Amino acid sequence: MKDKIAAQEPLILREMDFWQVPGLALTVVKKGQEPYTKAFGWRDKERDLKATDTTLFGIASCSKAMTSALIARLVAEGLLDYDTPVIHYIPDFALMDKEATAKMTLRDMLCHRTGLGGHDAIWPVAKNLKEFTQAFPYLQPSAPFRSRPQYSNILYAAIGLLAETVTGKPWAELMQTYIFDPLGMTGANCQAEALSNSVDFAHPYQVLEGKLTKLPIWNVDVVAPAASVNCTAIDMSKWLTFLISKGREKEGLPWIPESIFETMIAKQVNFPDALGSQADLYPTDGYAMGWQTGSYRGRSICKHMGKIEGYSSIQAFLPDDQIGISILLNLHSPAVSITHTLLYTLLDTLLALPKVDWTHKFRSDIRPTAEDYQDCTLDFFSARFPDSLQDAIPSQNLSSAYSLKDCQGVYYNPGYGLLTIESREGQLYMNYRDMSLPMTPCWTGNFRVTGVKEDILTLTLPLSFIWNAQGKSIGLRIPFELLVDDILFLKKD
Repeated sequence: MKDKIAAQEPLILREMDFWQVPGLALTVVKKGQEPYTKAFGWRDKERDLKATDTTLFGIASCSKAMTSALIARLVAEGLLDYDTPVIHYIPDFALMDKEATAKMTLRDMLCHRTGLGGHDAIWPVAKNLKEFTQAFPYLQPSAPFRSRPQYSNILYAAIGLLAETVTGKPWAELMQTYIFDPLGMTGANCQAEALSNSVDFAHPYQVLEGKLTKLPIWNVDVVAPAASVNCTAIDMSKWLTFLISKGREKEGLPWIPESIFETMIAKQVNFPDALGSQADLYPTDGYAMGWQTGSYRGRSICKHMGKIEGYSSIQAFLPDDQIGISILLNLHSPAVSITHTLLYTLLDTLLALPKVDWTHKFRSDIRPTAEDYQDCTLDFFSARFPDSLQDAIPSQNLSSAYSLKDCQGVYYNPGYGLLTIESREGQLYMNYRDMSLPMTPCWTGNFRVTGVKEDILTLTLPLSFIWNAQGKSIGLRIPFELLVDDILFLKKD
């Protein structure tokens, strides 16, 4: 197997060069074969530090599958049940939707069918999972309960709270005890501080204005069950071996009973893939519990992608063929093209399938454009307002009703917390979470705010003040979550 994978290393290097990927860690496992683990490129390009198979990478939303495995273990121990309402375990847990509050189960949360999607702007505000979930009753759902799946990072955070509640232990400790230690994942951790304190971690990068730029590590510990696990290529070999063994440890013991493991990876809902609907790209069509499910060239496949500030990843395994692959990058975007080009090429190689030129299926020969690196940069201001209304005007030309003084102050929403508007040297700034962003005034009486960070997205949003009869600001609206009403913040006295 290793020789077959090694023959694809020139392709890996070409794809990395094309997309300016600084570092990549590859893991391939197959039943009865020695795992292949190798890293390419740099963990820190500026310091010329090479990545190795012991270098830590953020695996982002691939963490959800590990959280799901933790829950499966707690189900096996009888501490949790997939179909018991959450309020049985946490009586004060609530959503805005009363039906969802009464009926929502772990199964609903794990397959994203609660009706509460998005709202990623609220993290990382809270100090812990309990405080974080106290915002949920004030978050508007974007679909009726169980009507359709909507991807939700924040509900995966709540899954972590459930695990903490029934065990009395912090989620990070549970991951160490139930996942990392039993599987021999000696390098793995799930906290930003542990990553940054490591002597061997891949620095996160993003291509900005055509230049590869190092980013700070983004602390997302408050939604850790959704996105905070960090692993090496060797760690991923232990994880993938566990998966292709259907829940057994390296000694062959049933760490998760096979019936529960099969439930964990069984399709629960129809769910679209980031690949779209083009049949010859083999998009998955379902979601299980922390896994996308579907078929690759006639074979059952479970996979999941991940992306967080400066990192991208994909993990996949074929349960029947007992093959597993993970690809970890220290590059924010783009990721779909390179990860699927390599994943599919490697699967074809291992399965001895007819060759497909996946490189040209997913990209052209032309060098990437700025737009290729802006797949996570979205302008919702321009989408809402016609071009003729977007012109900026100097702050000093604002009418008295929109004076800098009247706009300043502290604004509050019970779900989203505090947002402050302040003036510095004649420029208004929106301060929210870890962001302080300049506001551009427009003729419409709205402001344009650029650089709003929500999970993997960087947004340009309109911000609109609400005025009383005396021309004083009493609140503001901003569409942090596009699938619901604009978020209303009221001004505090």
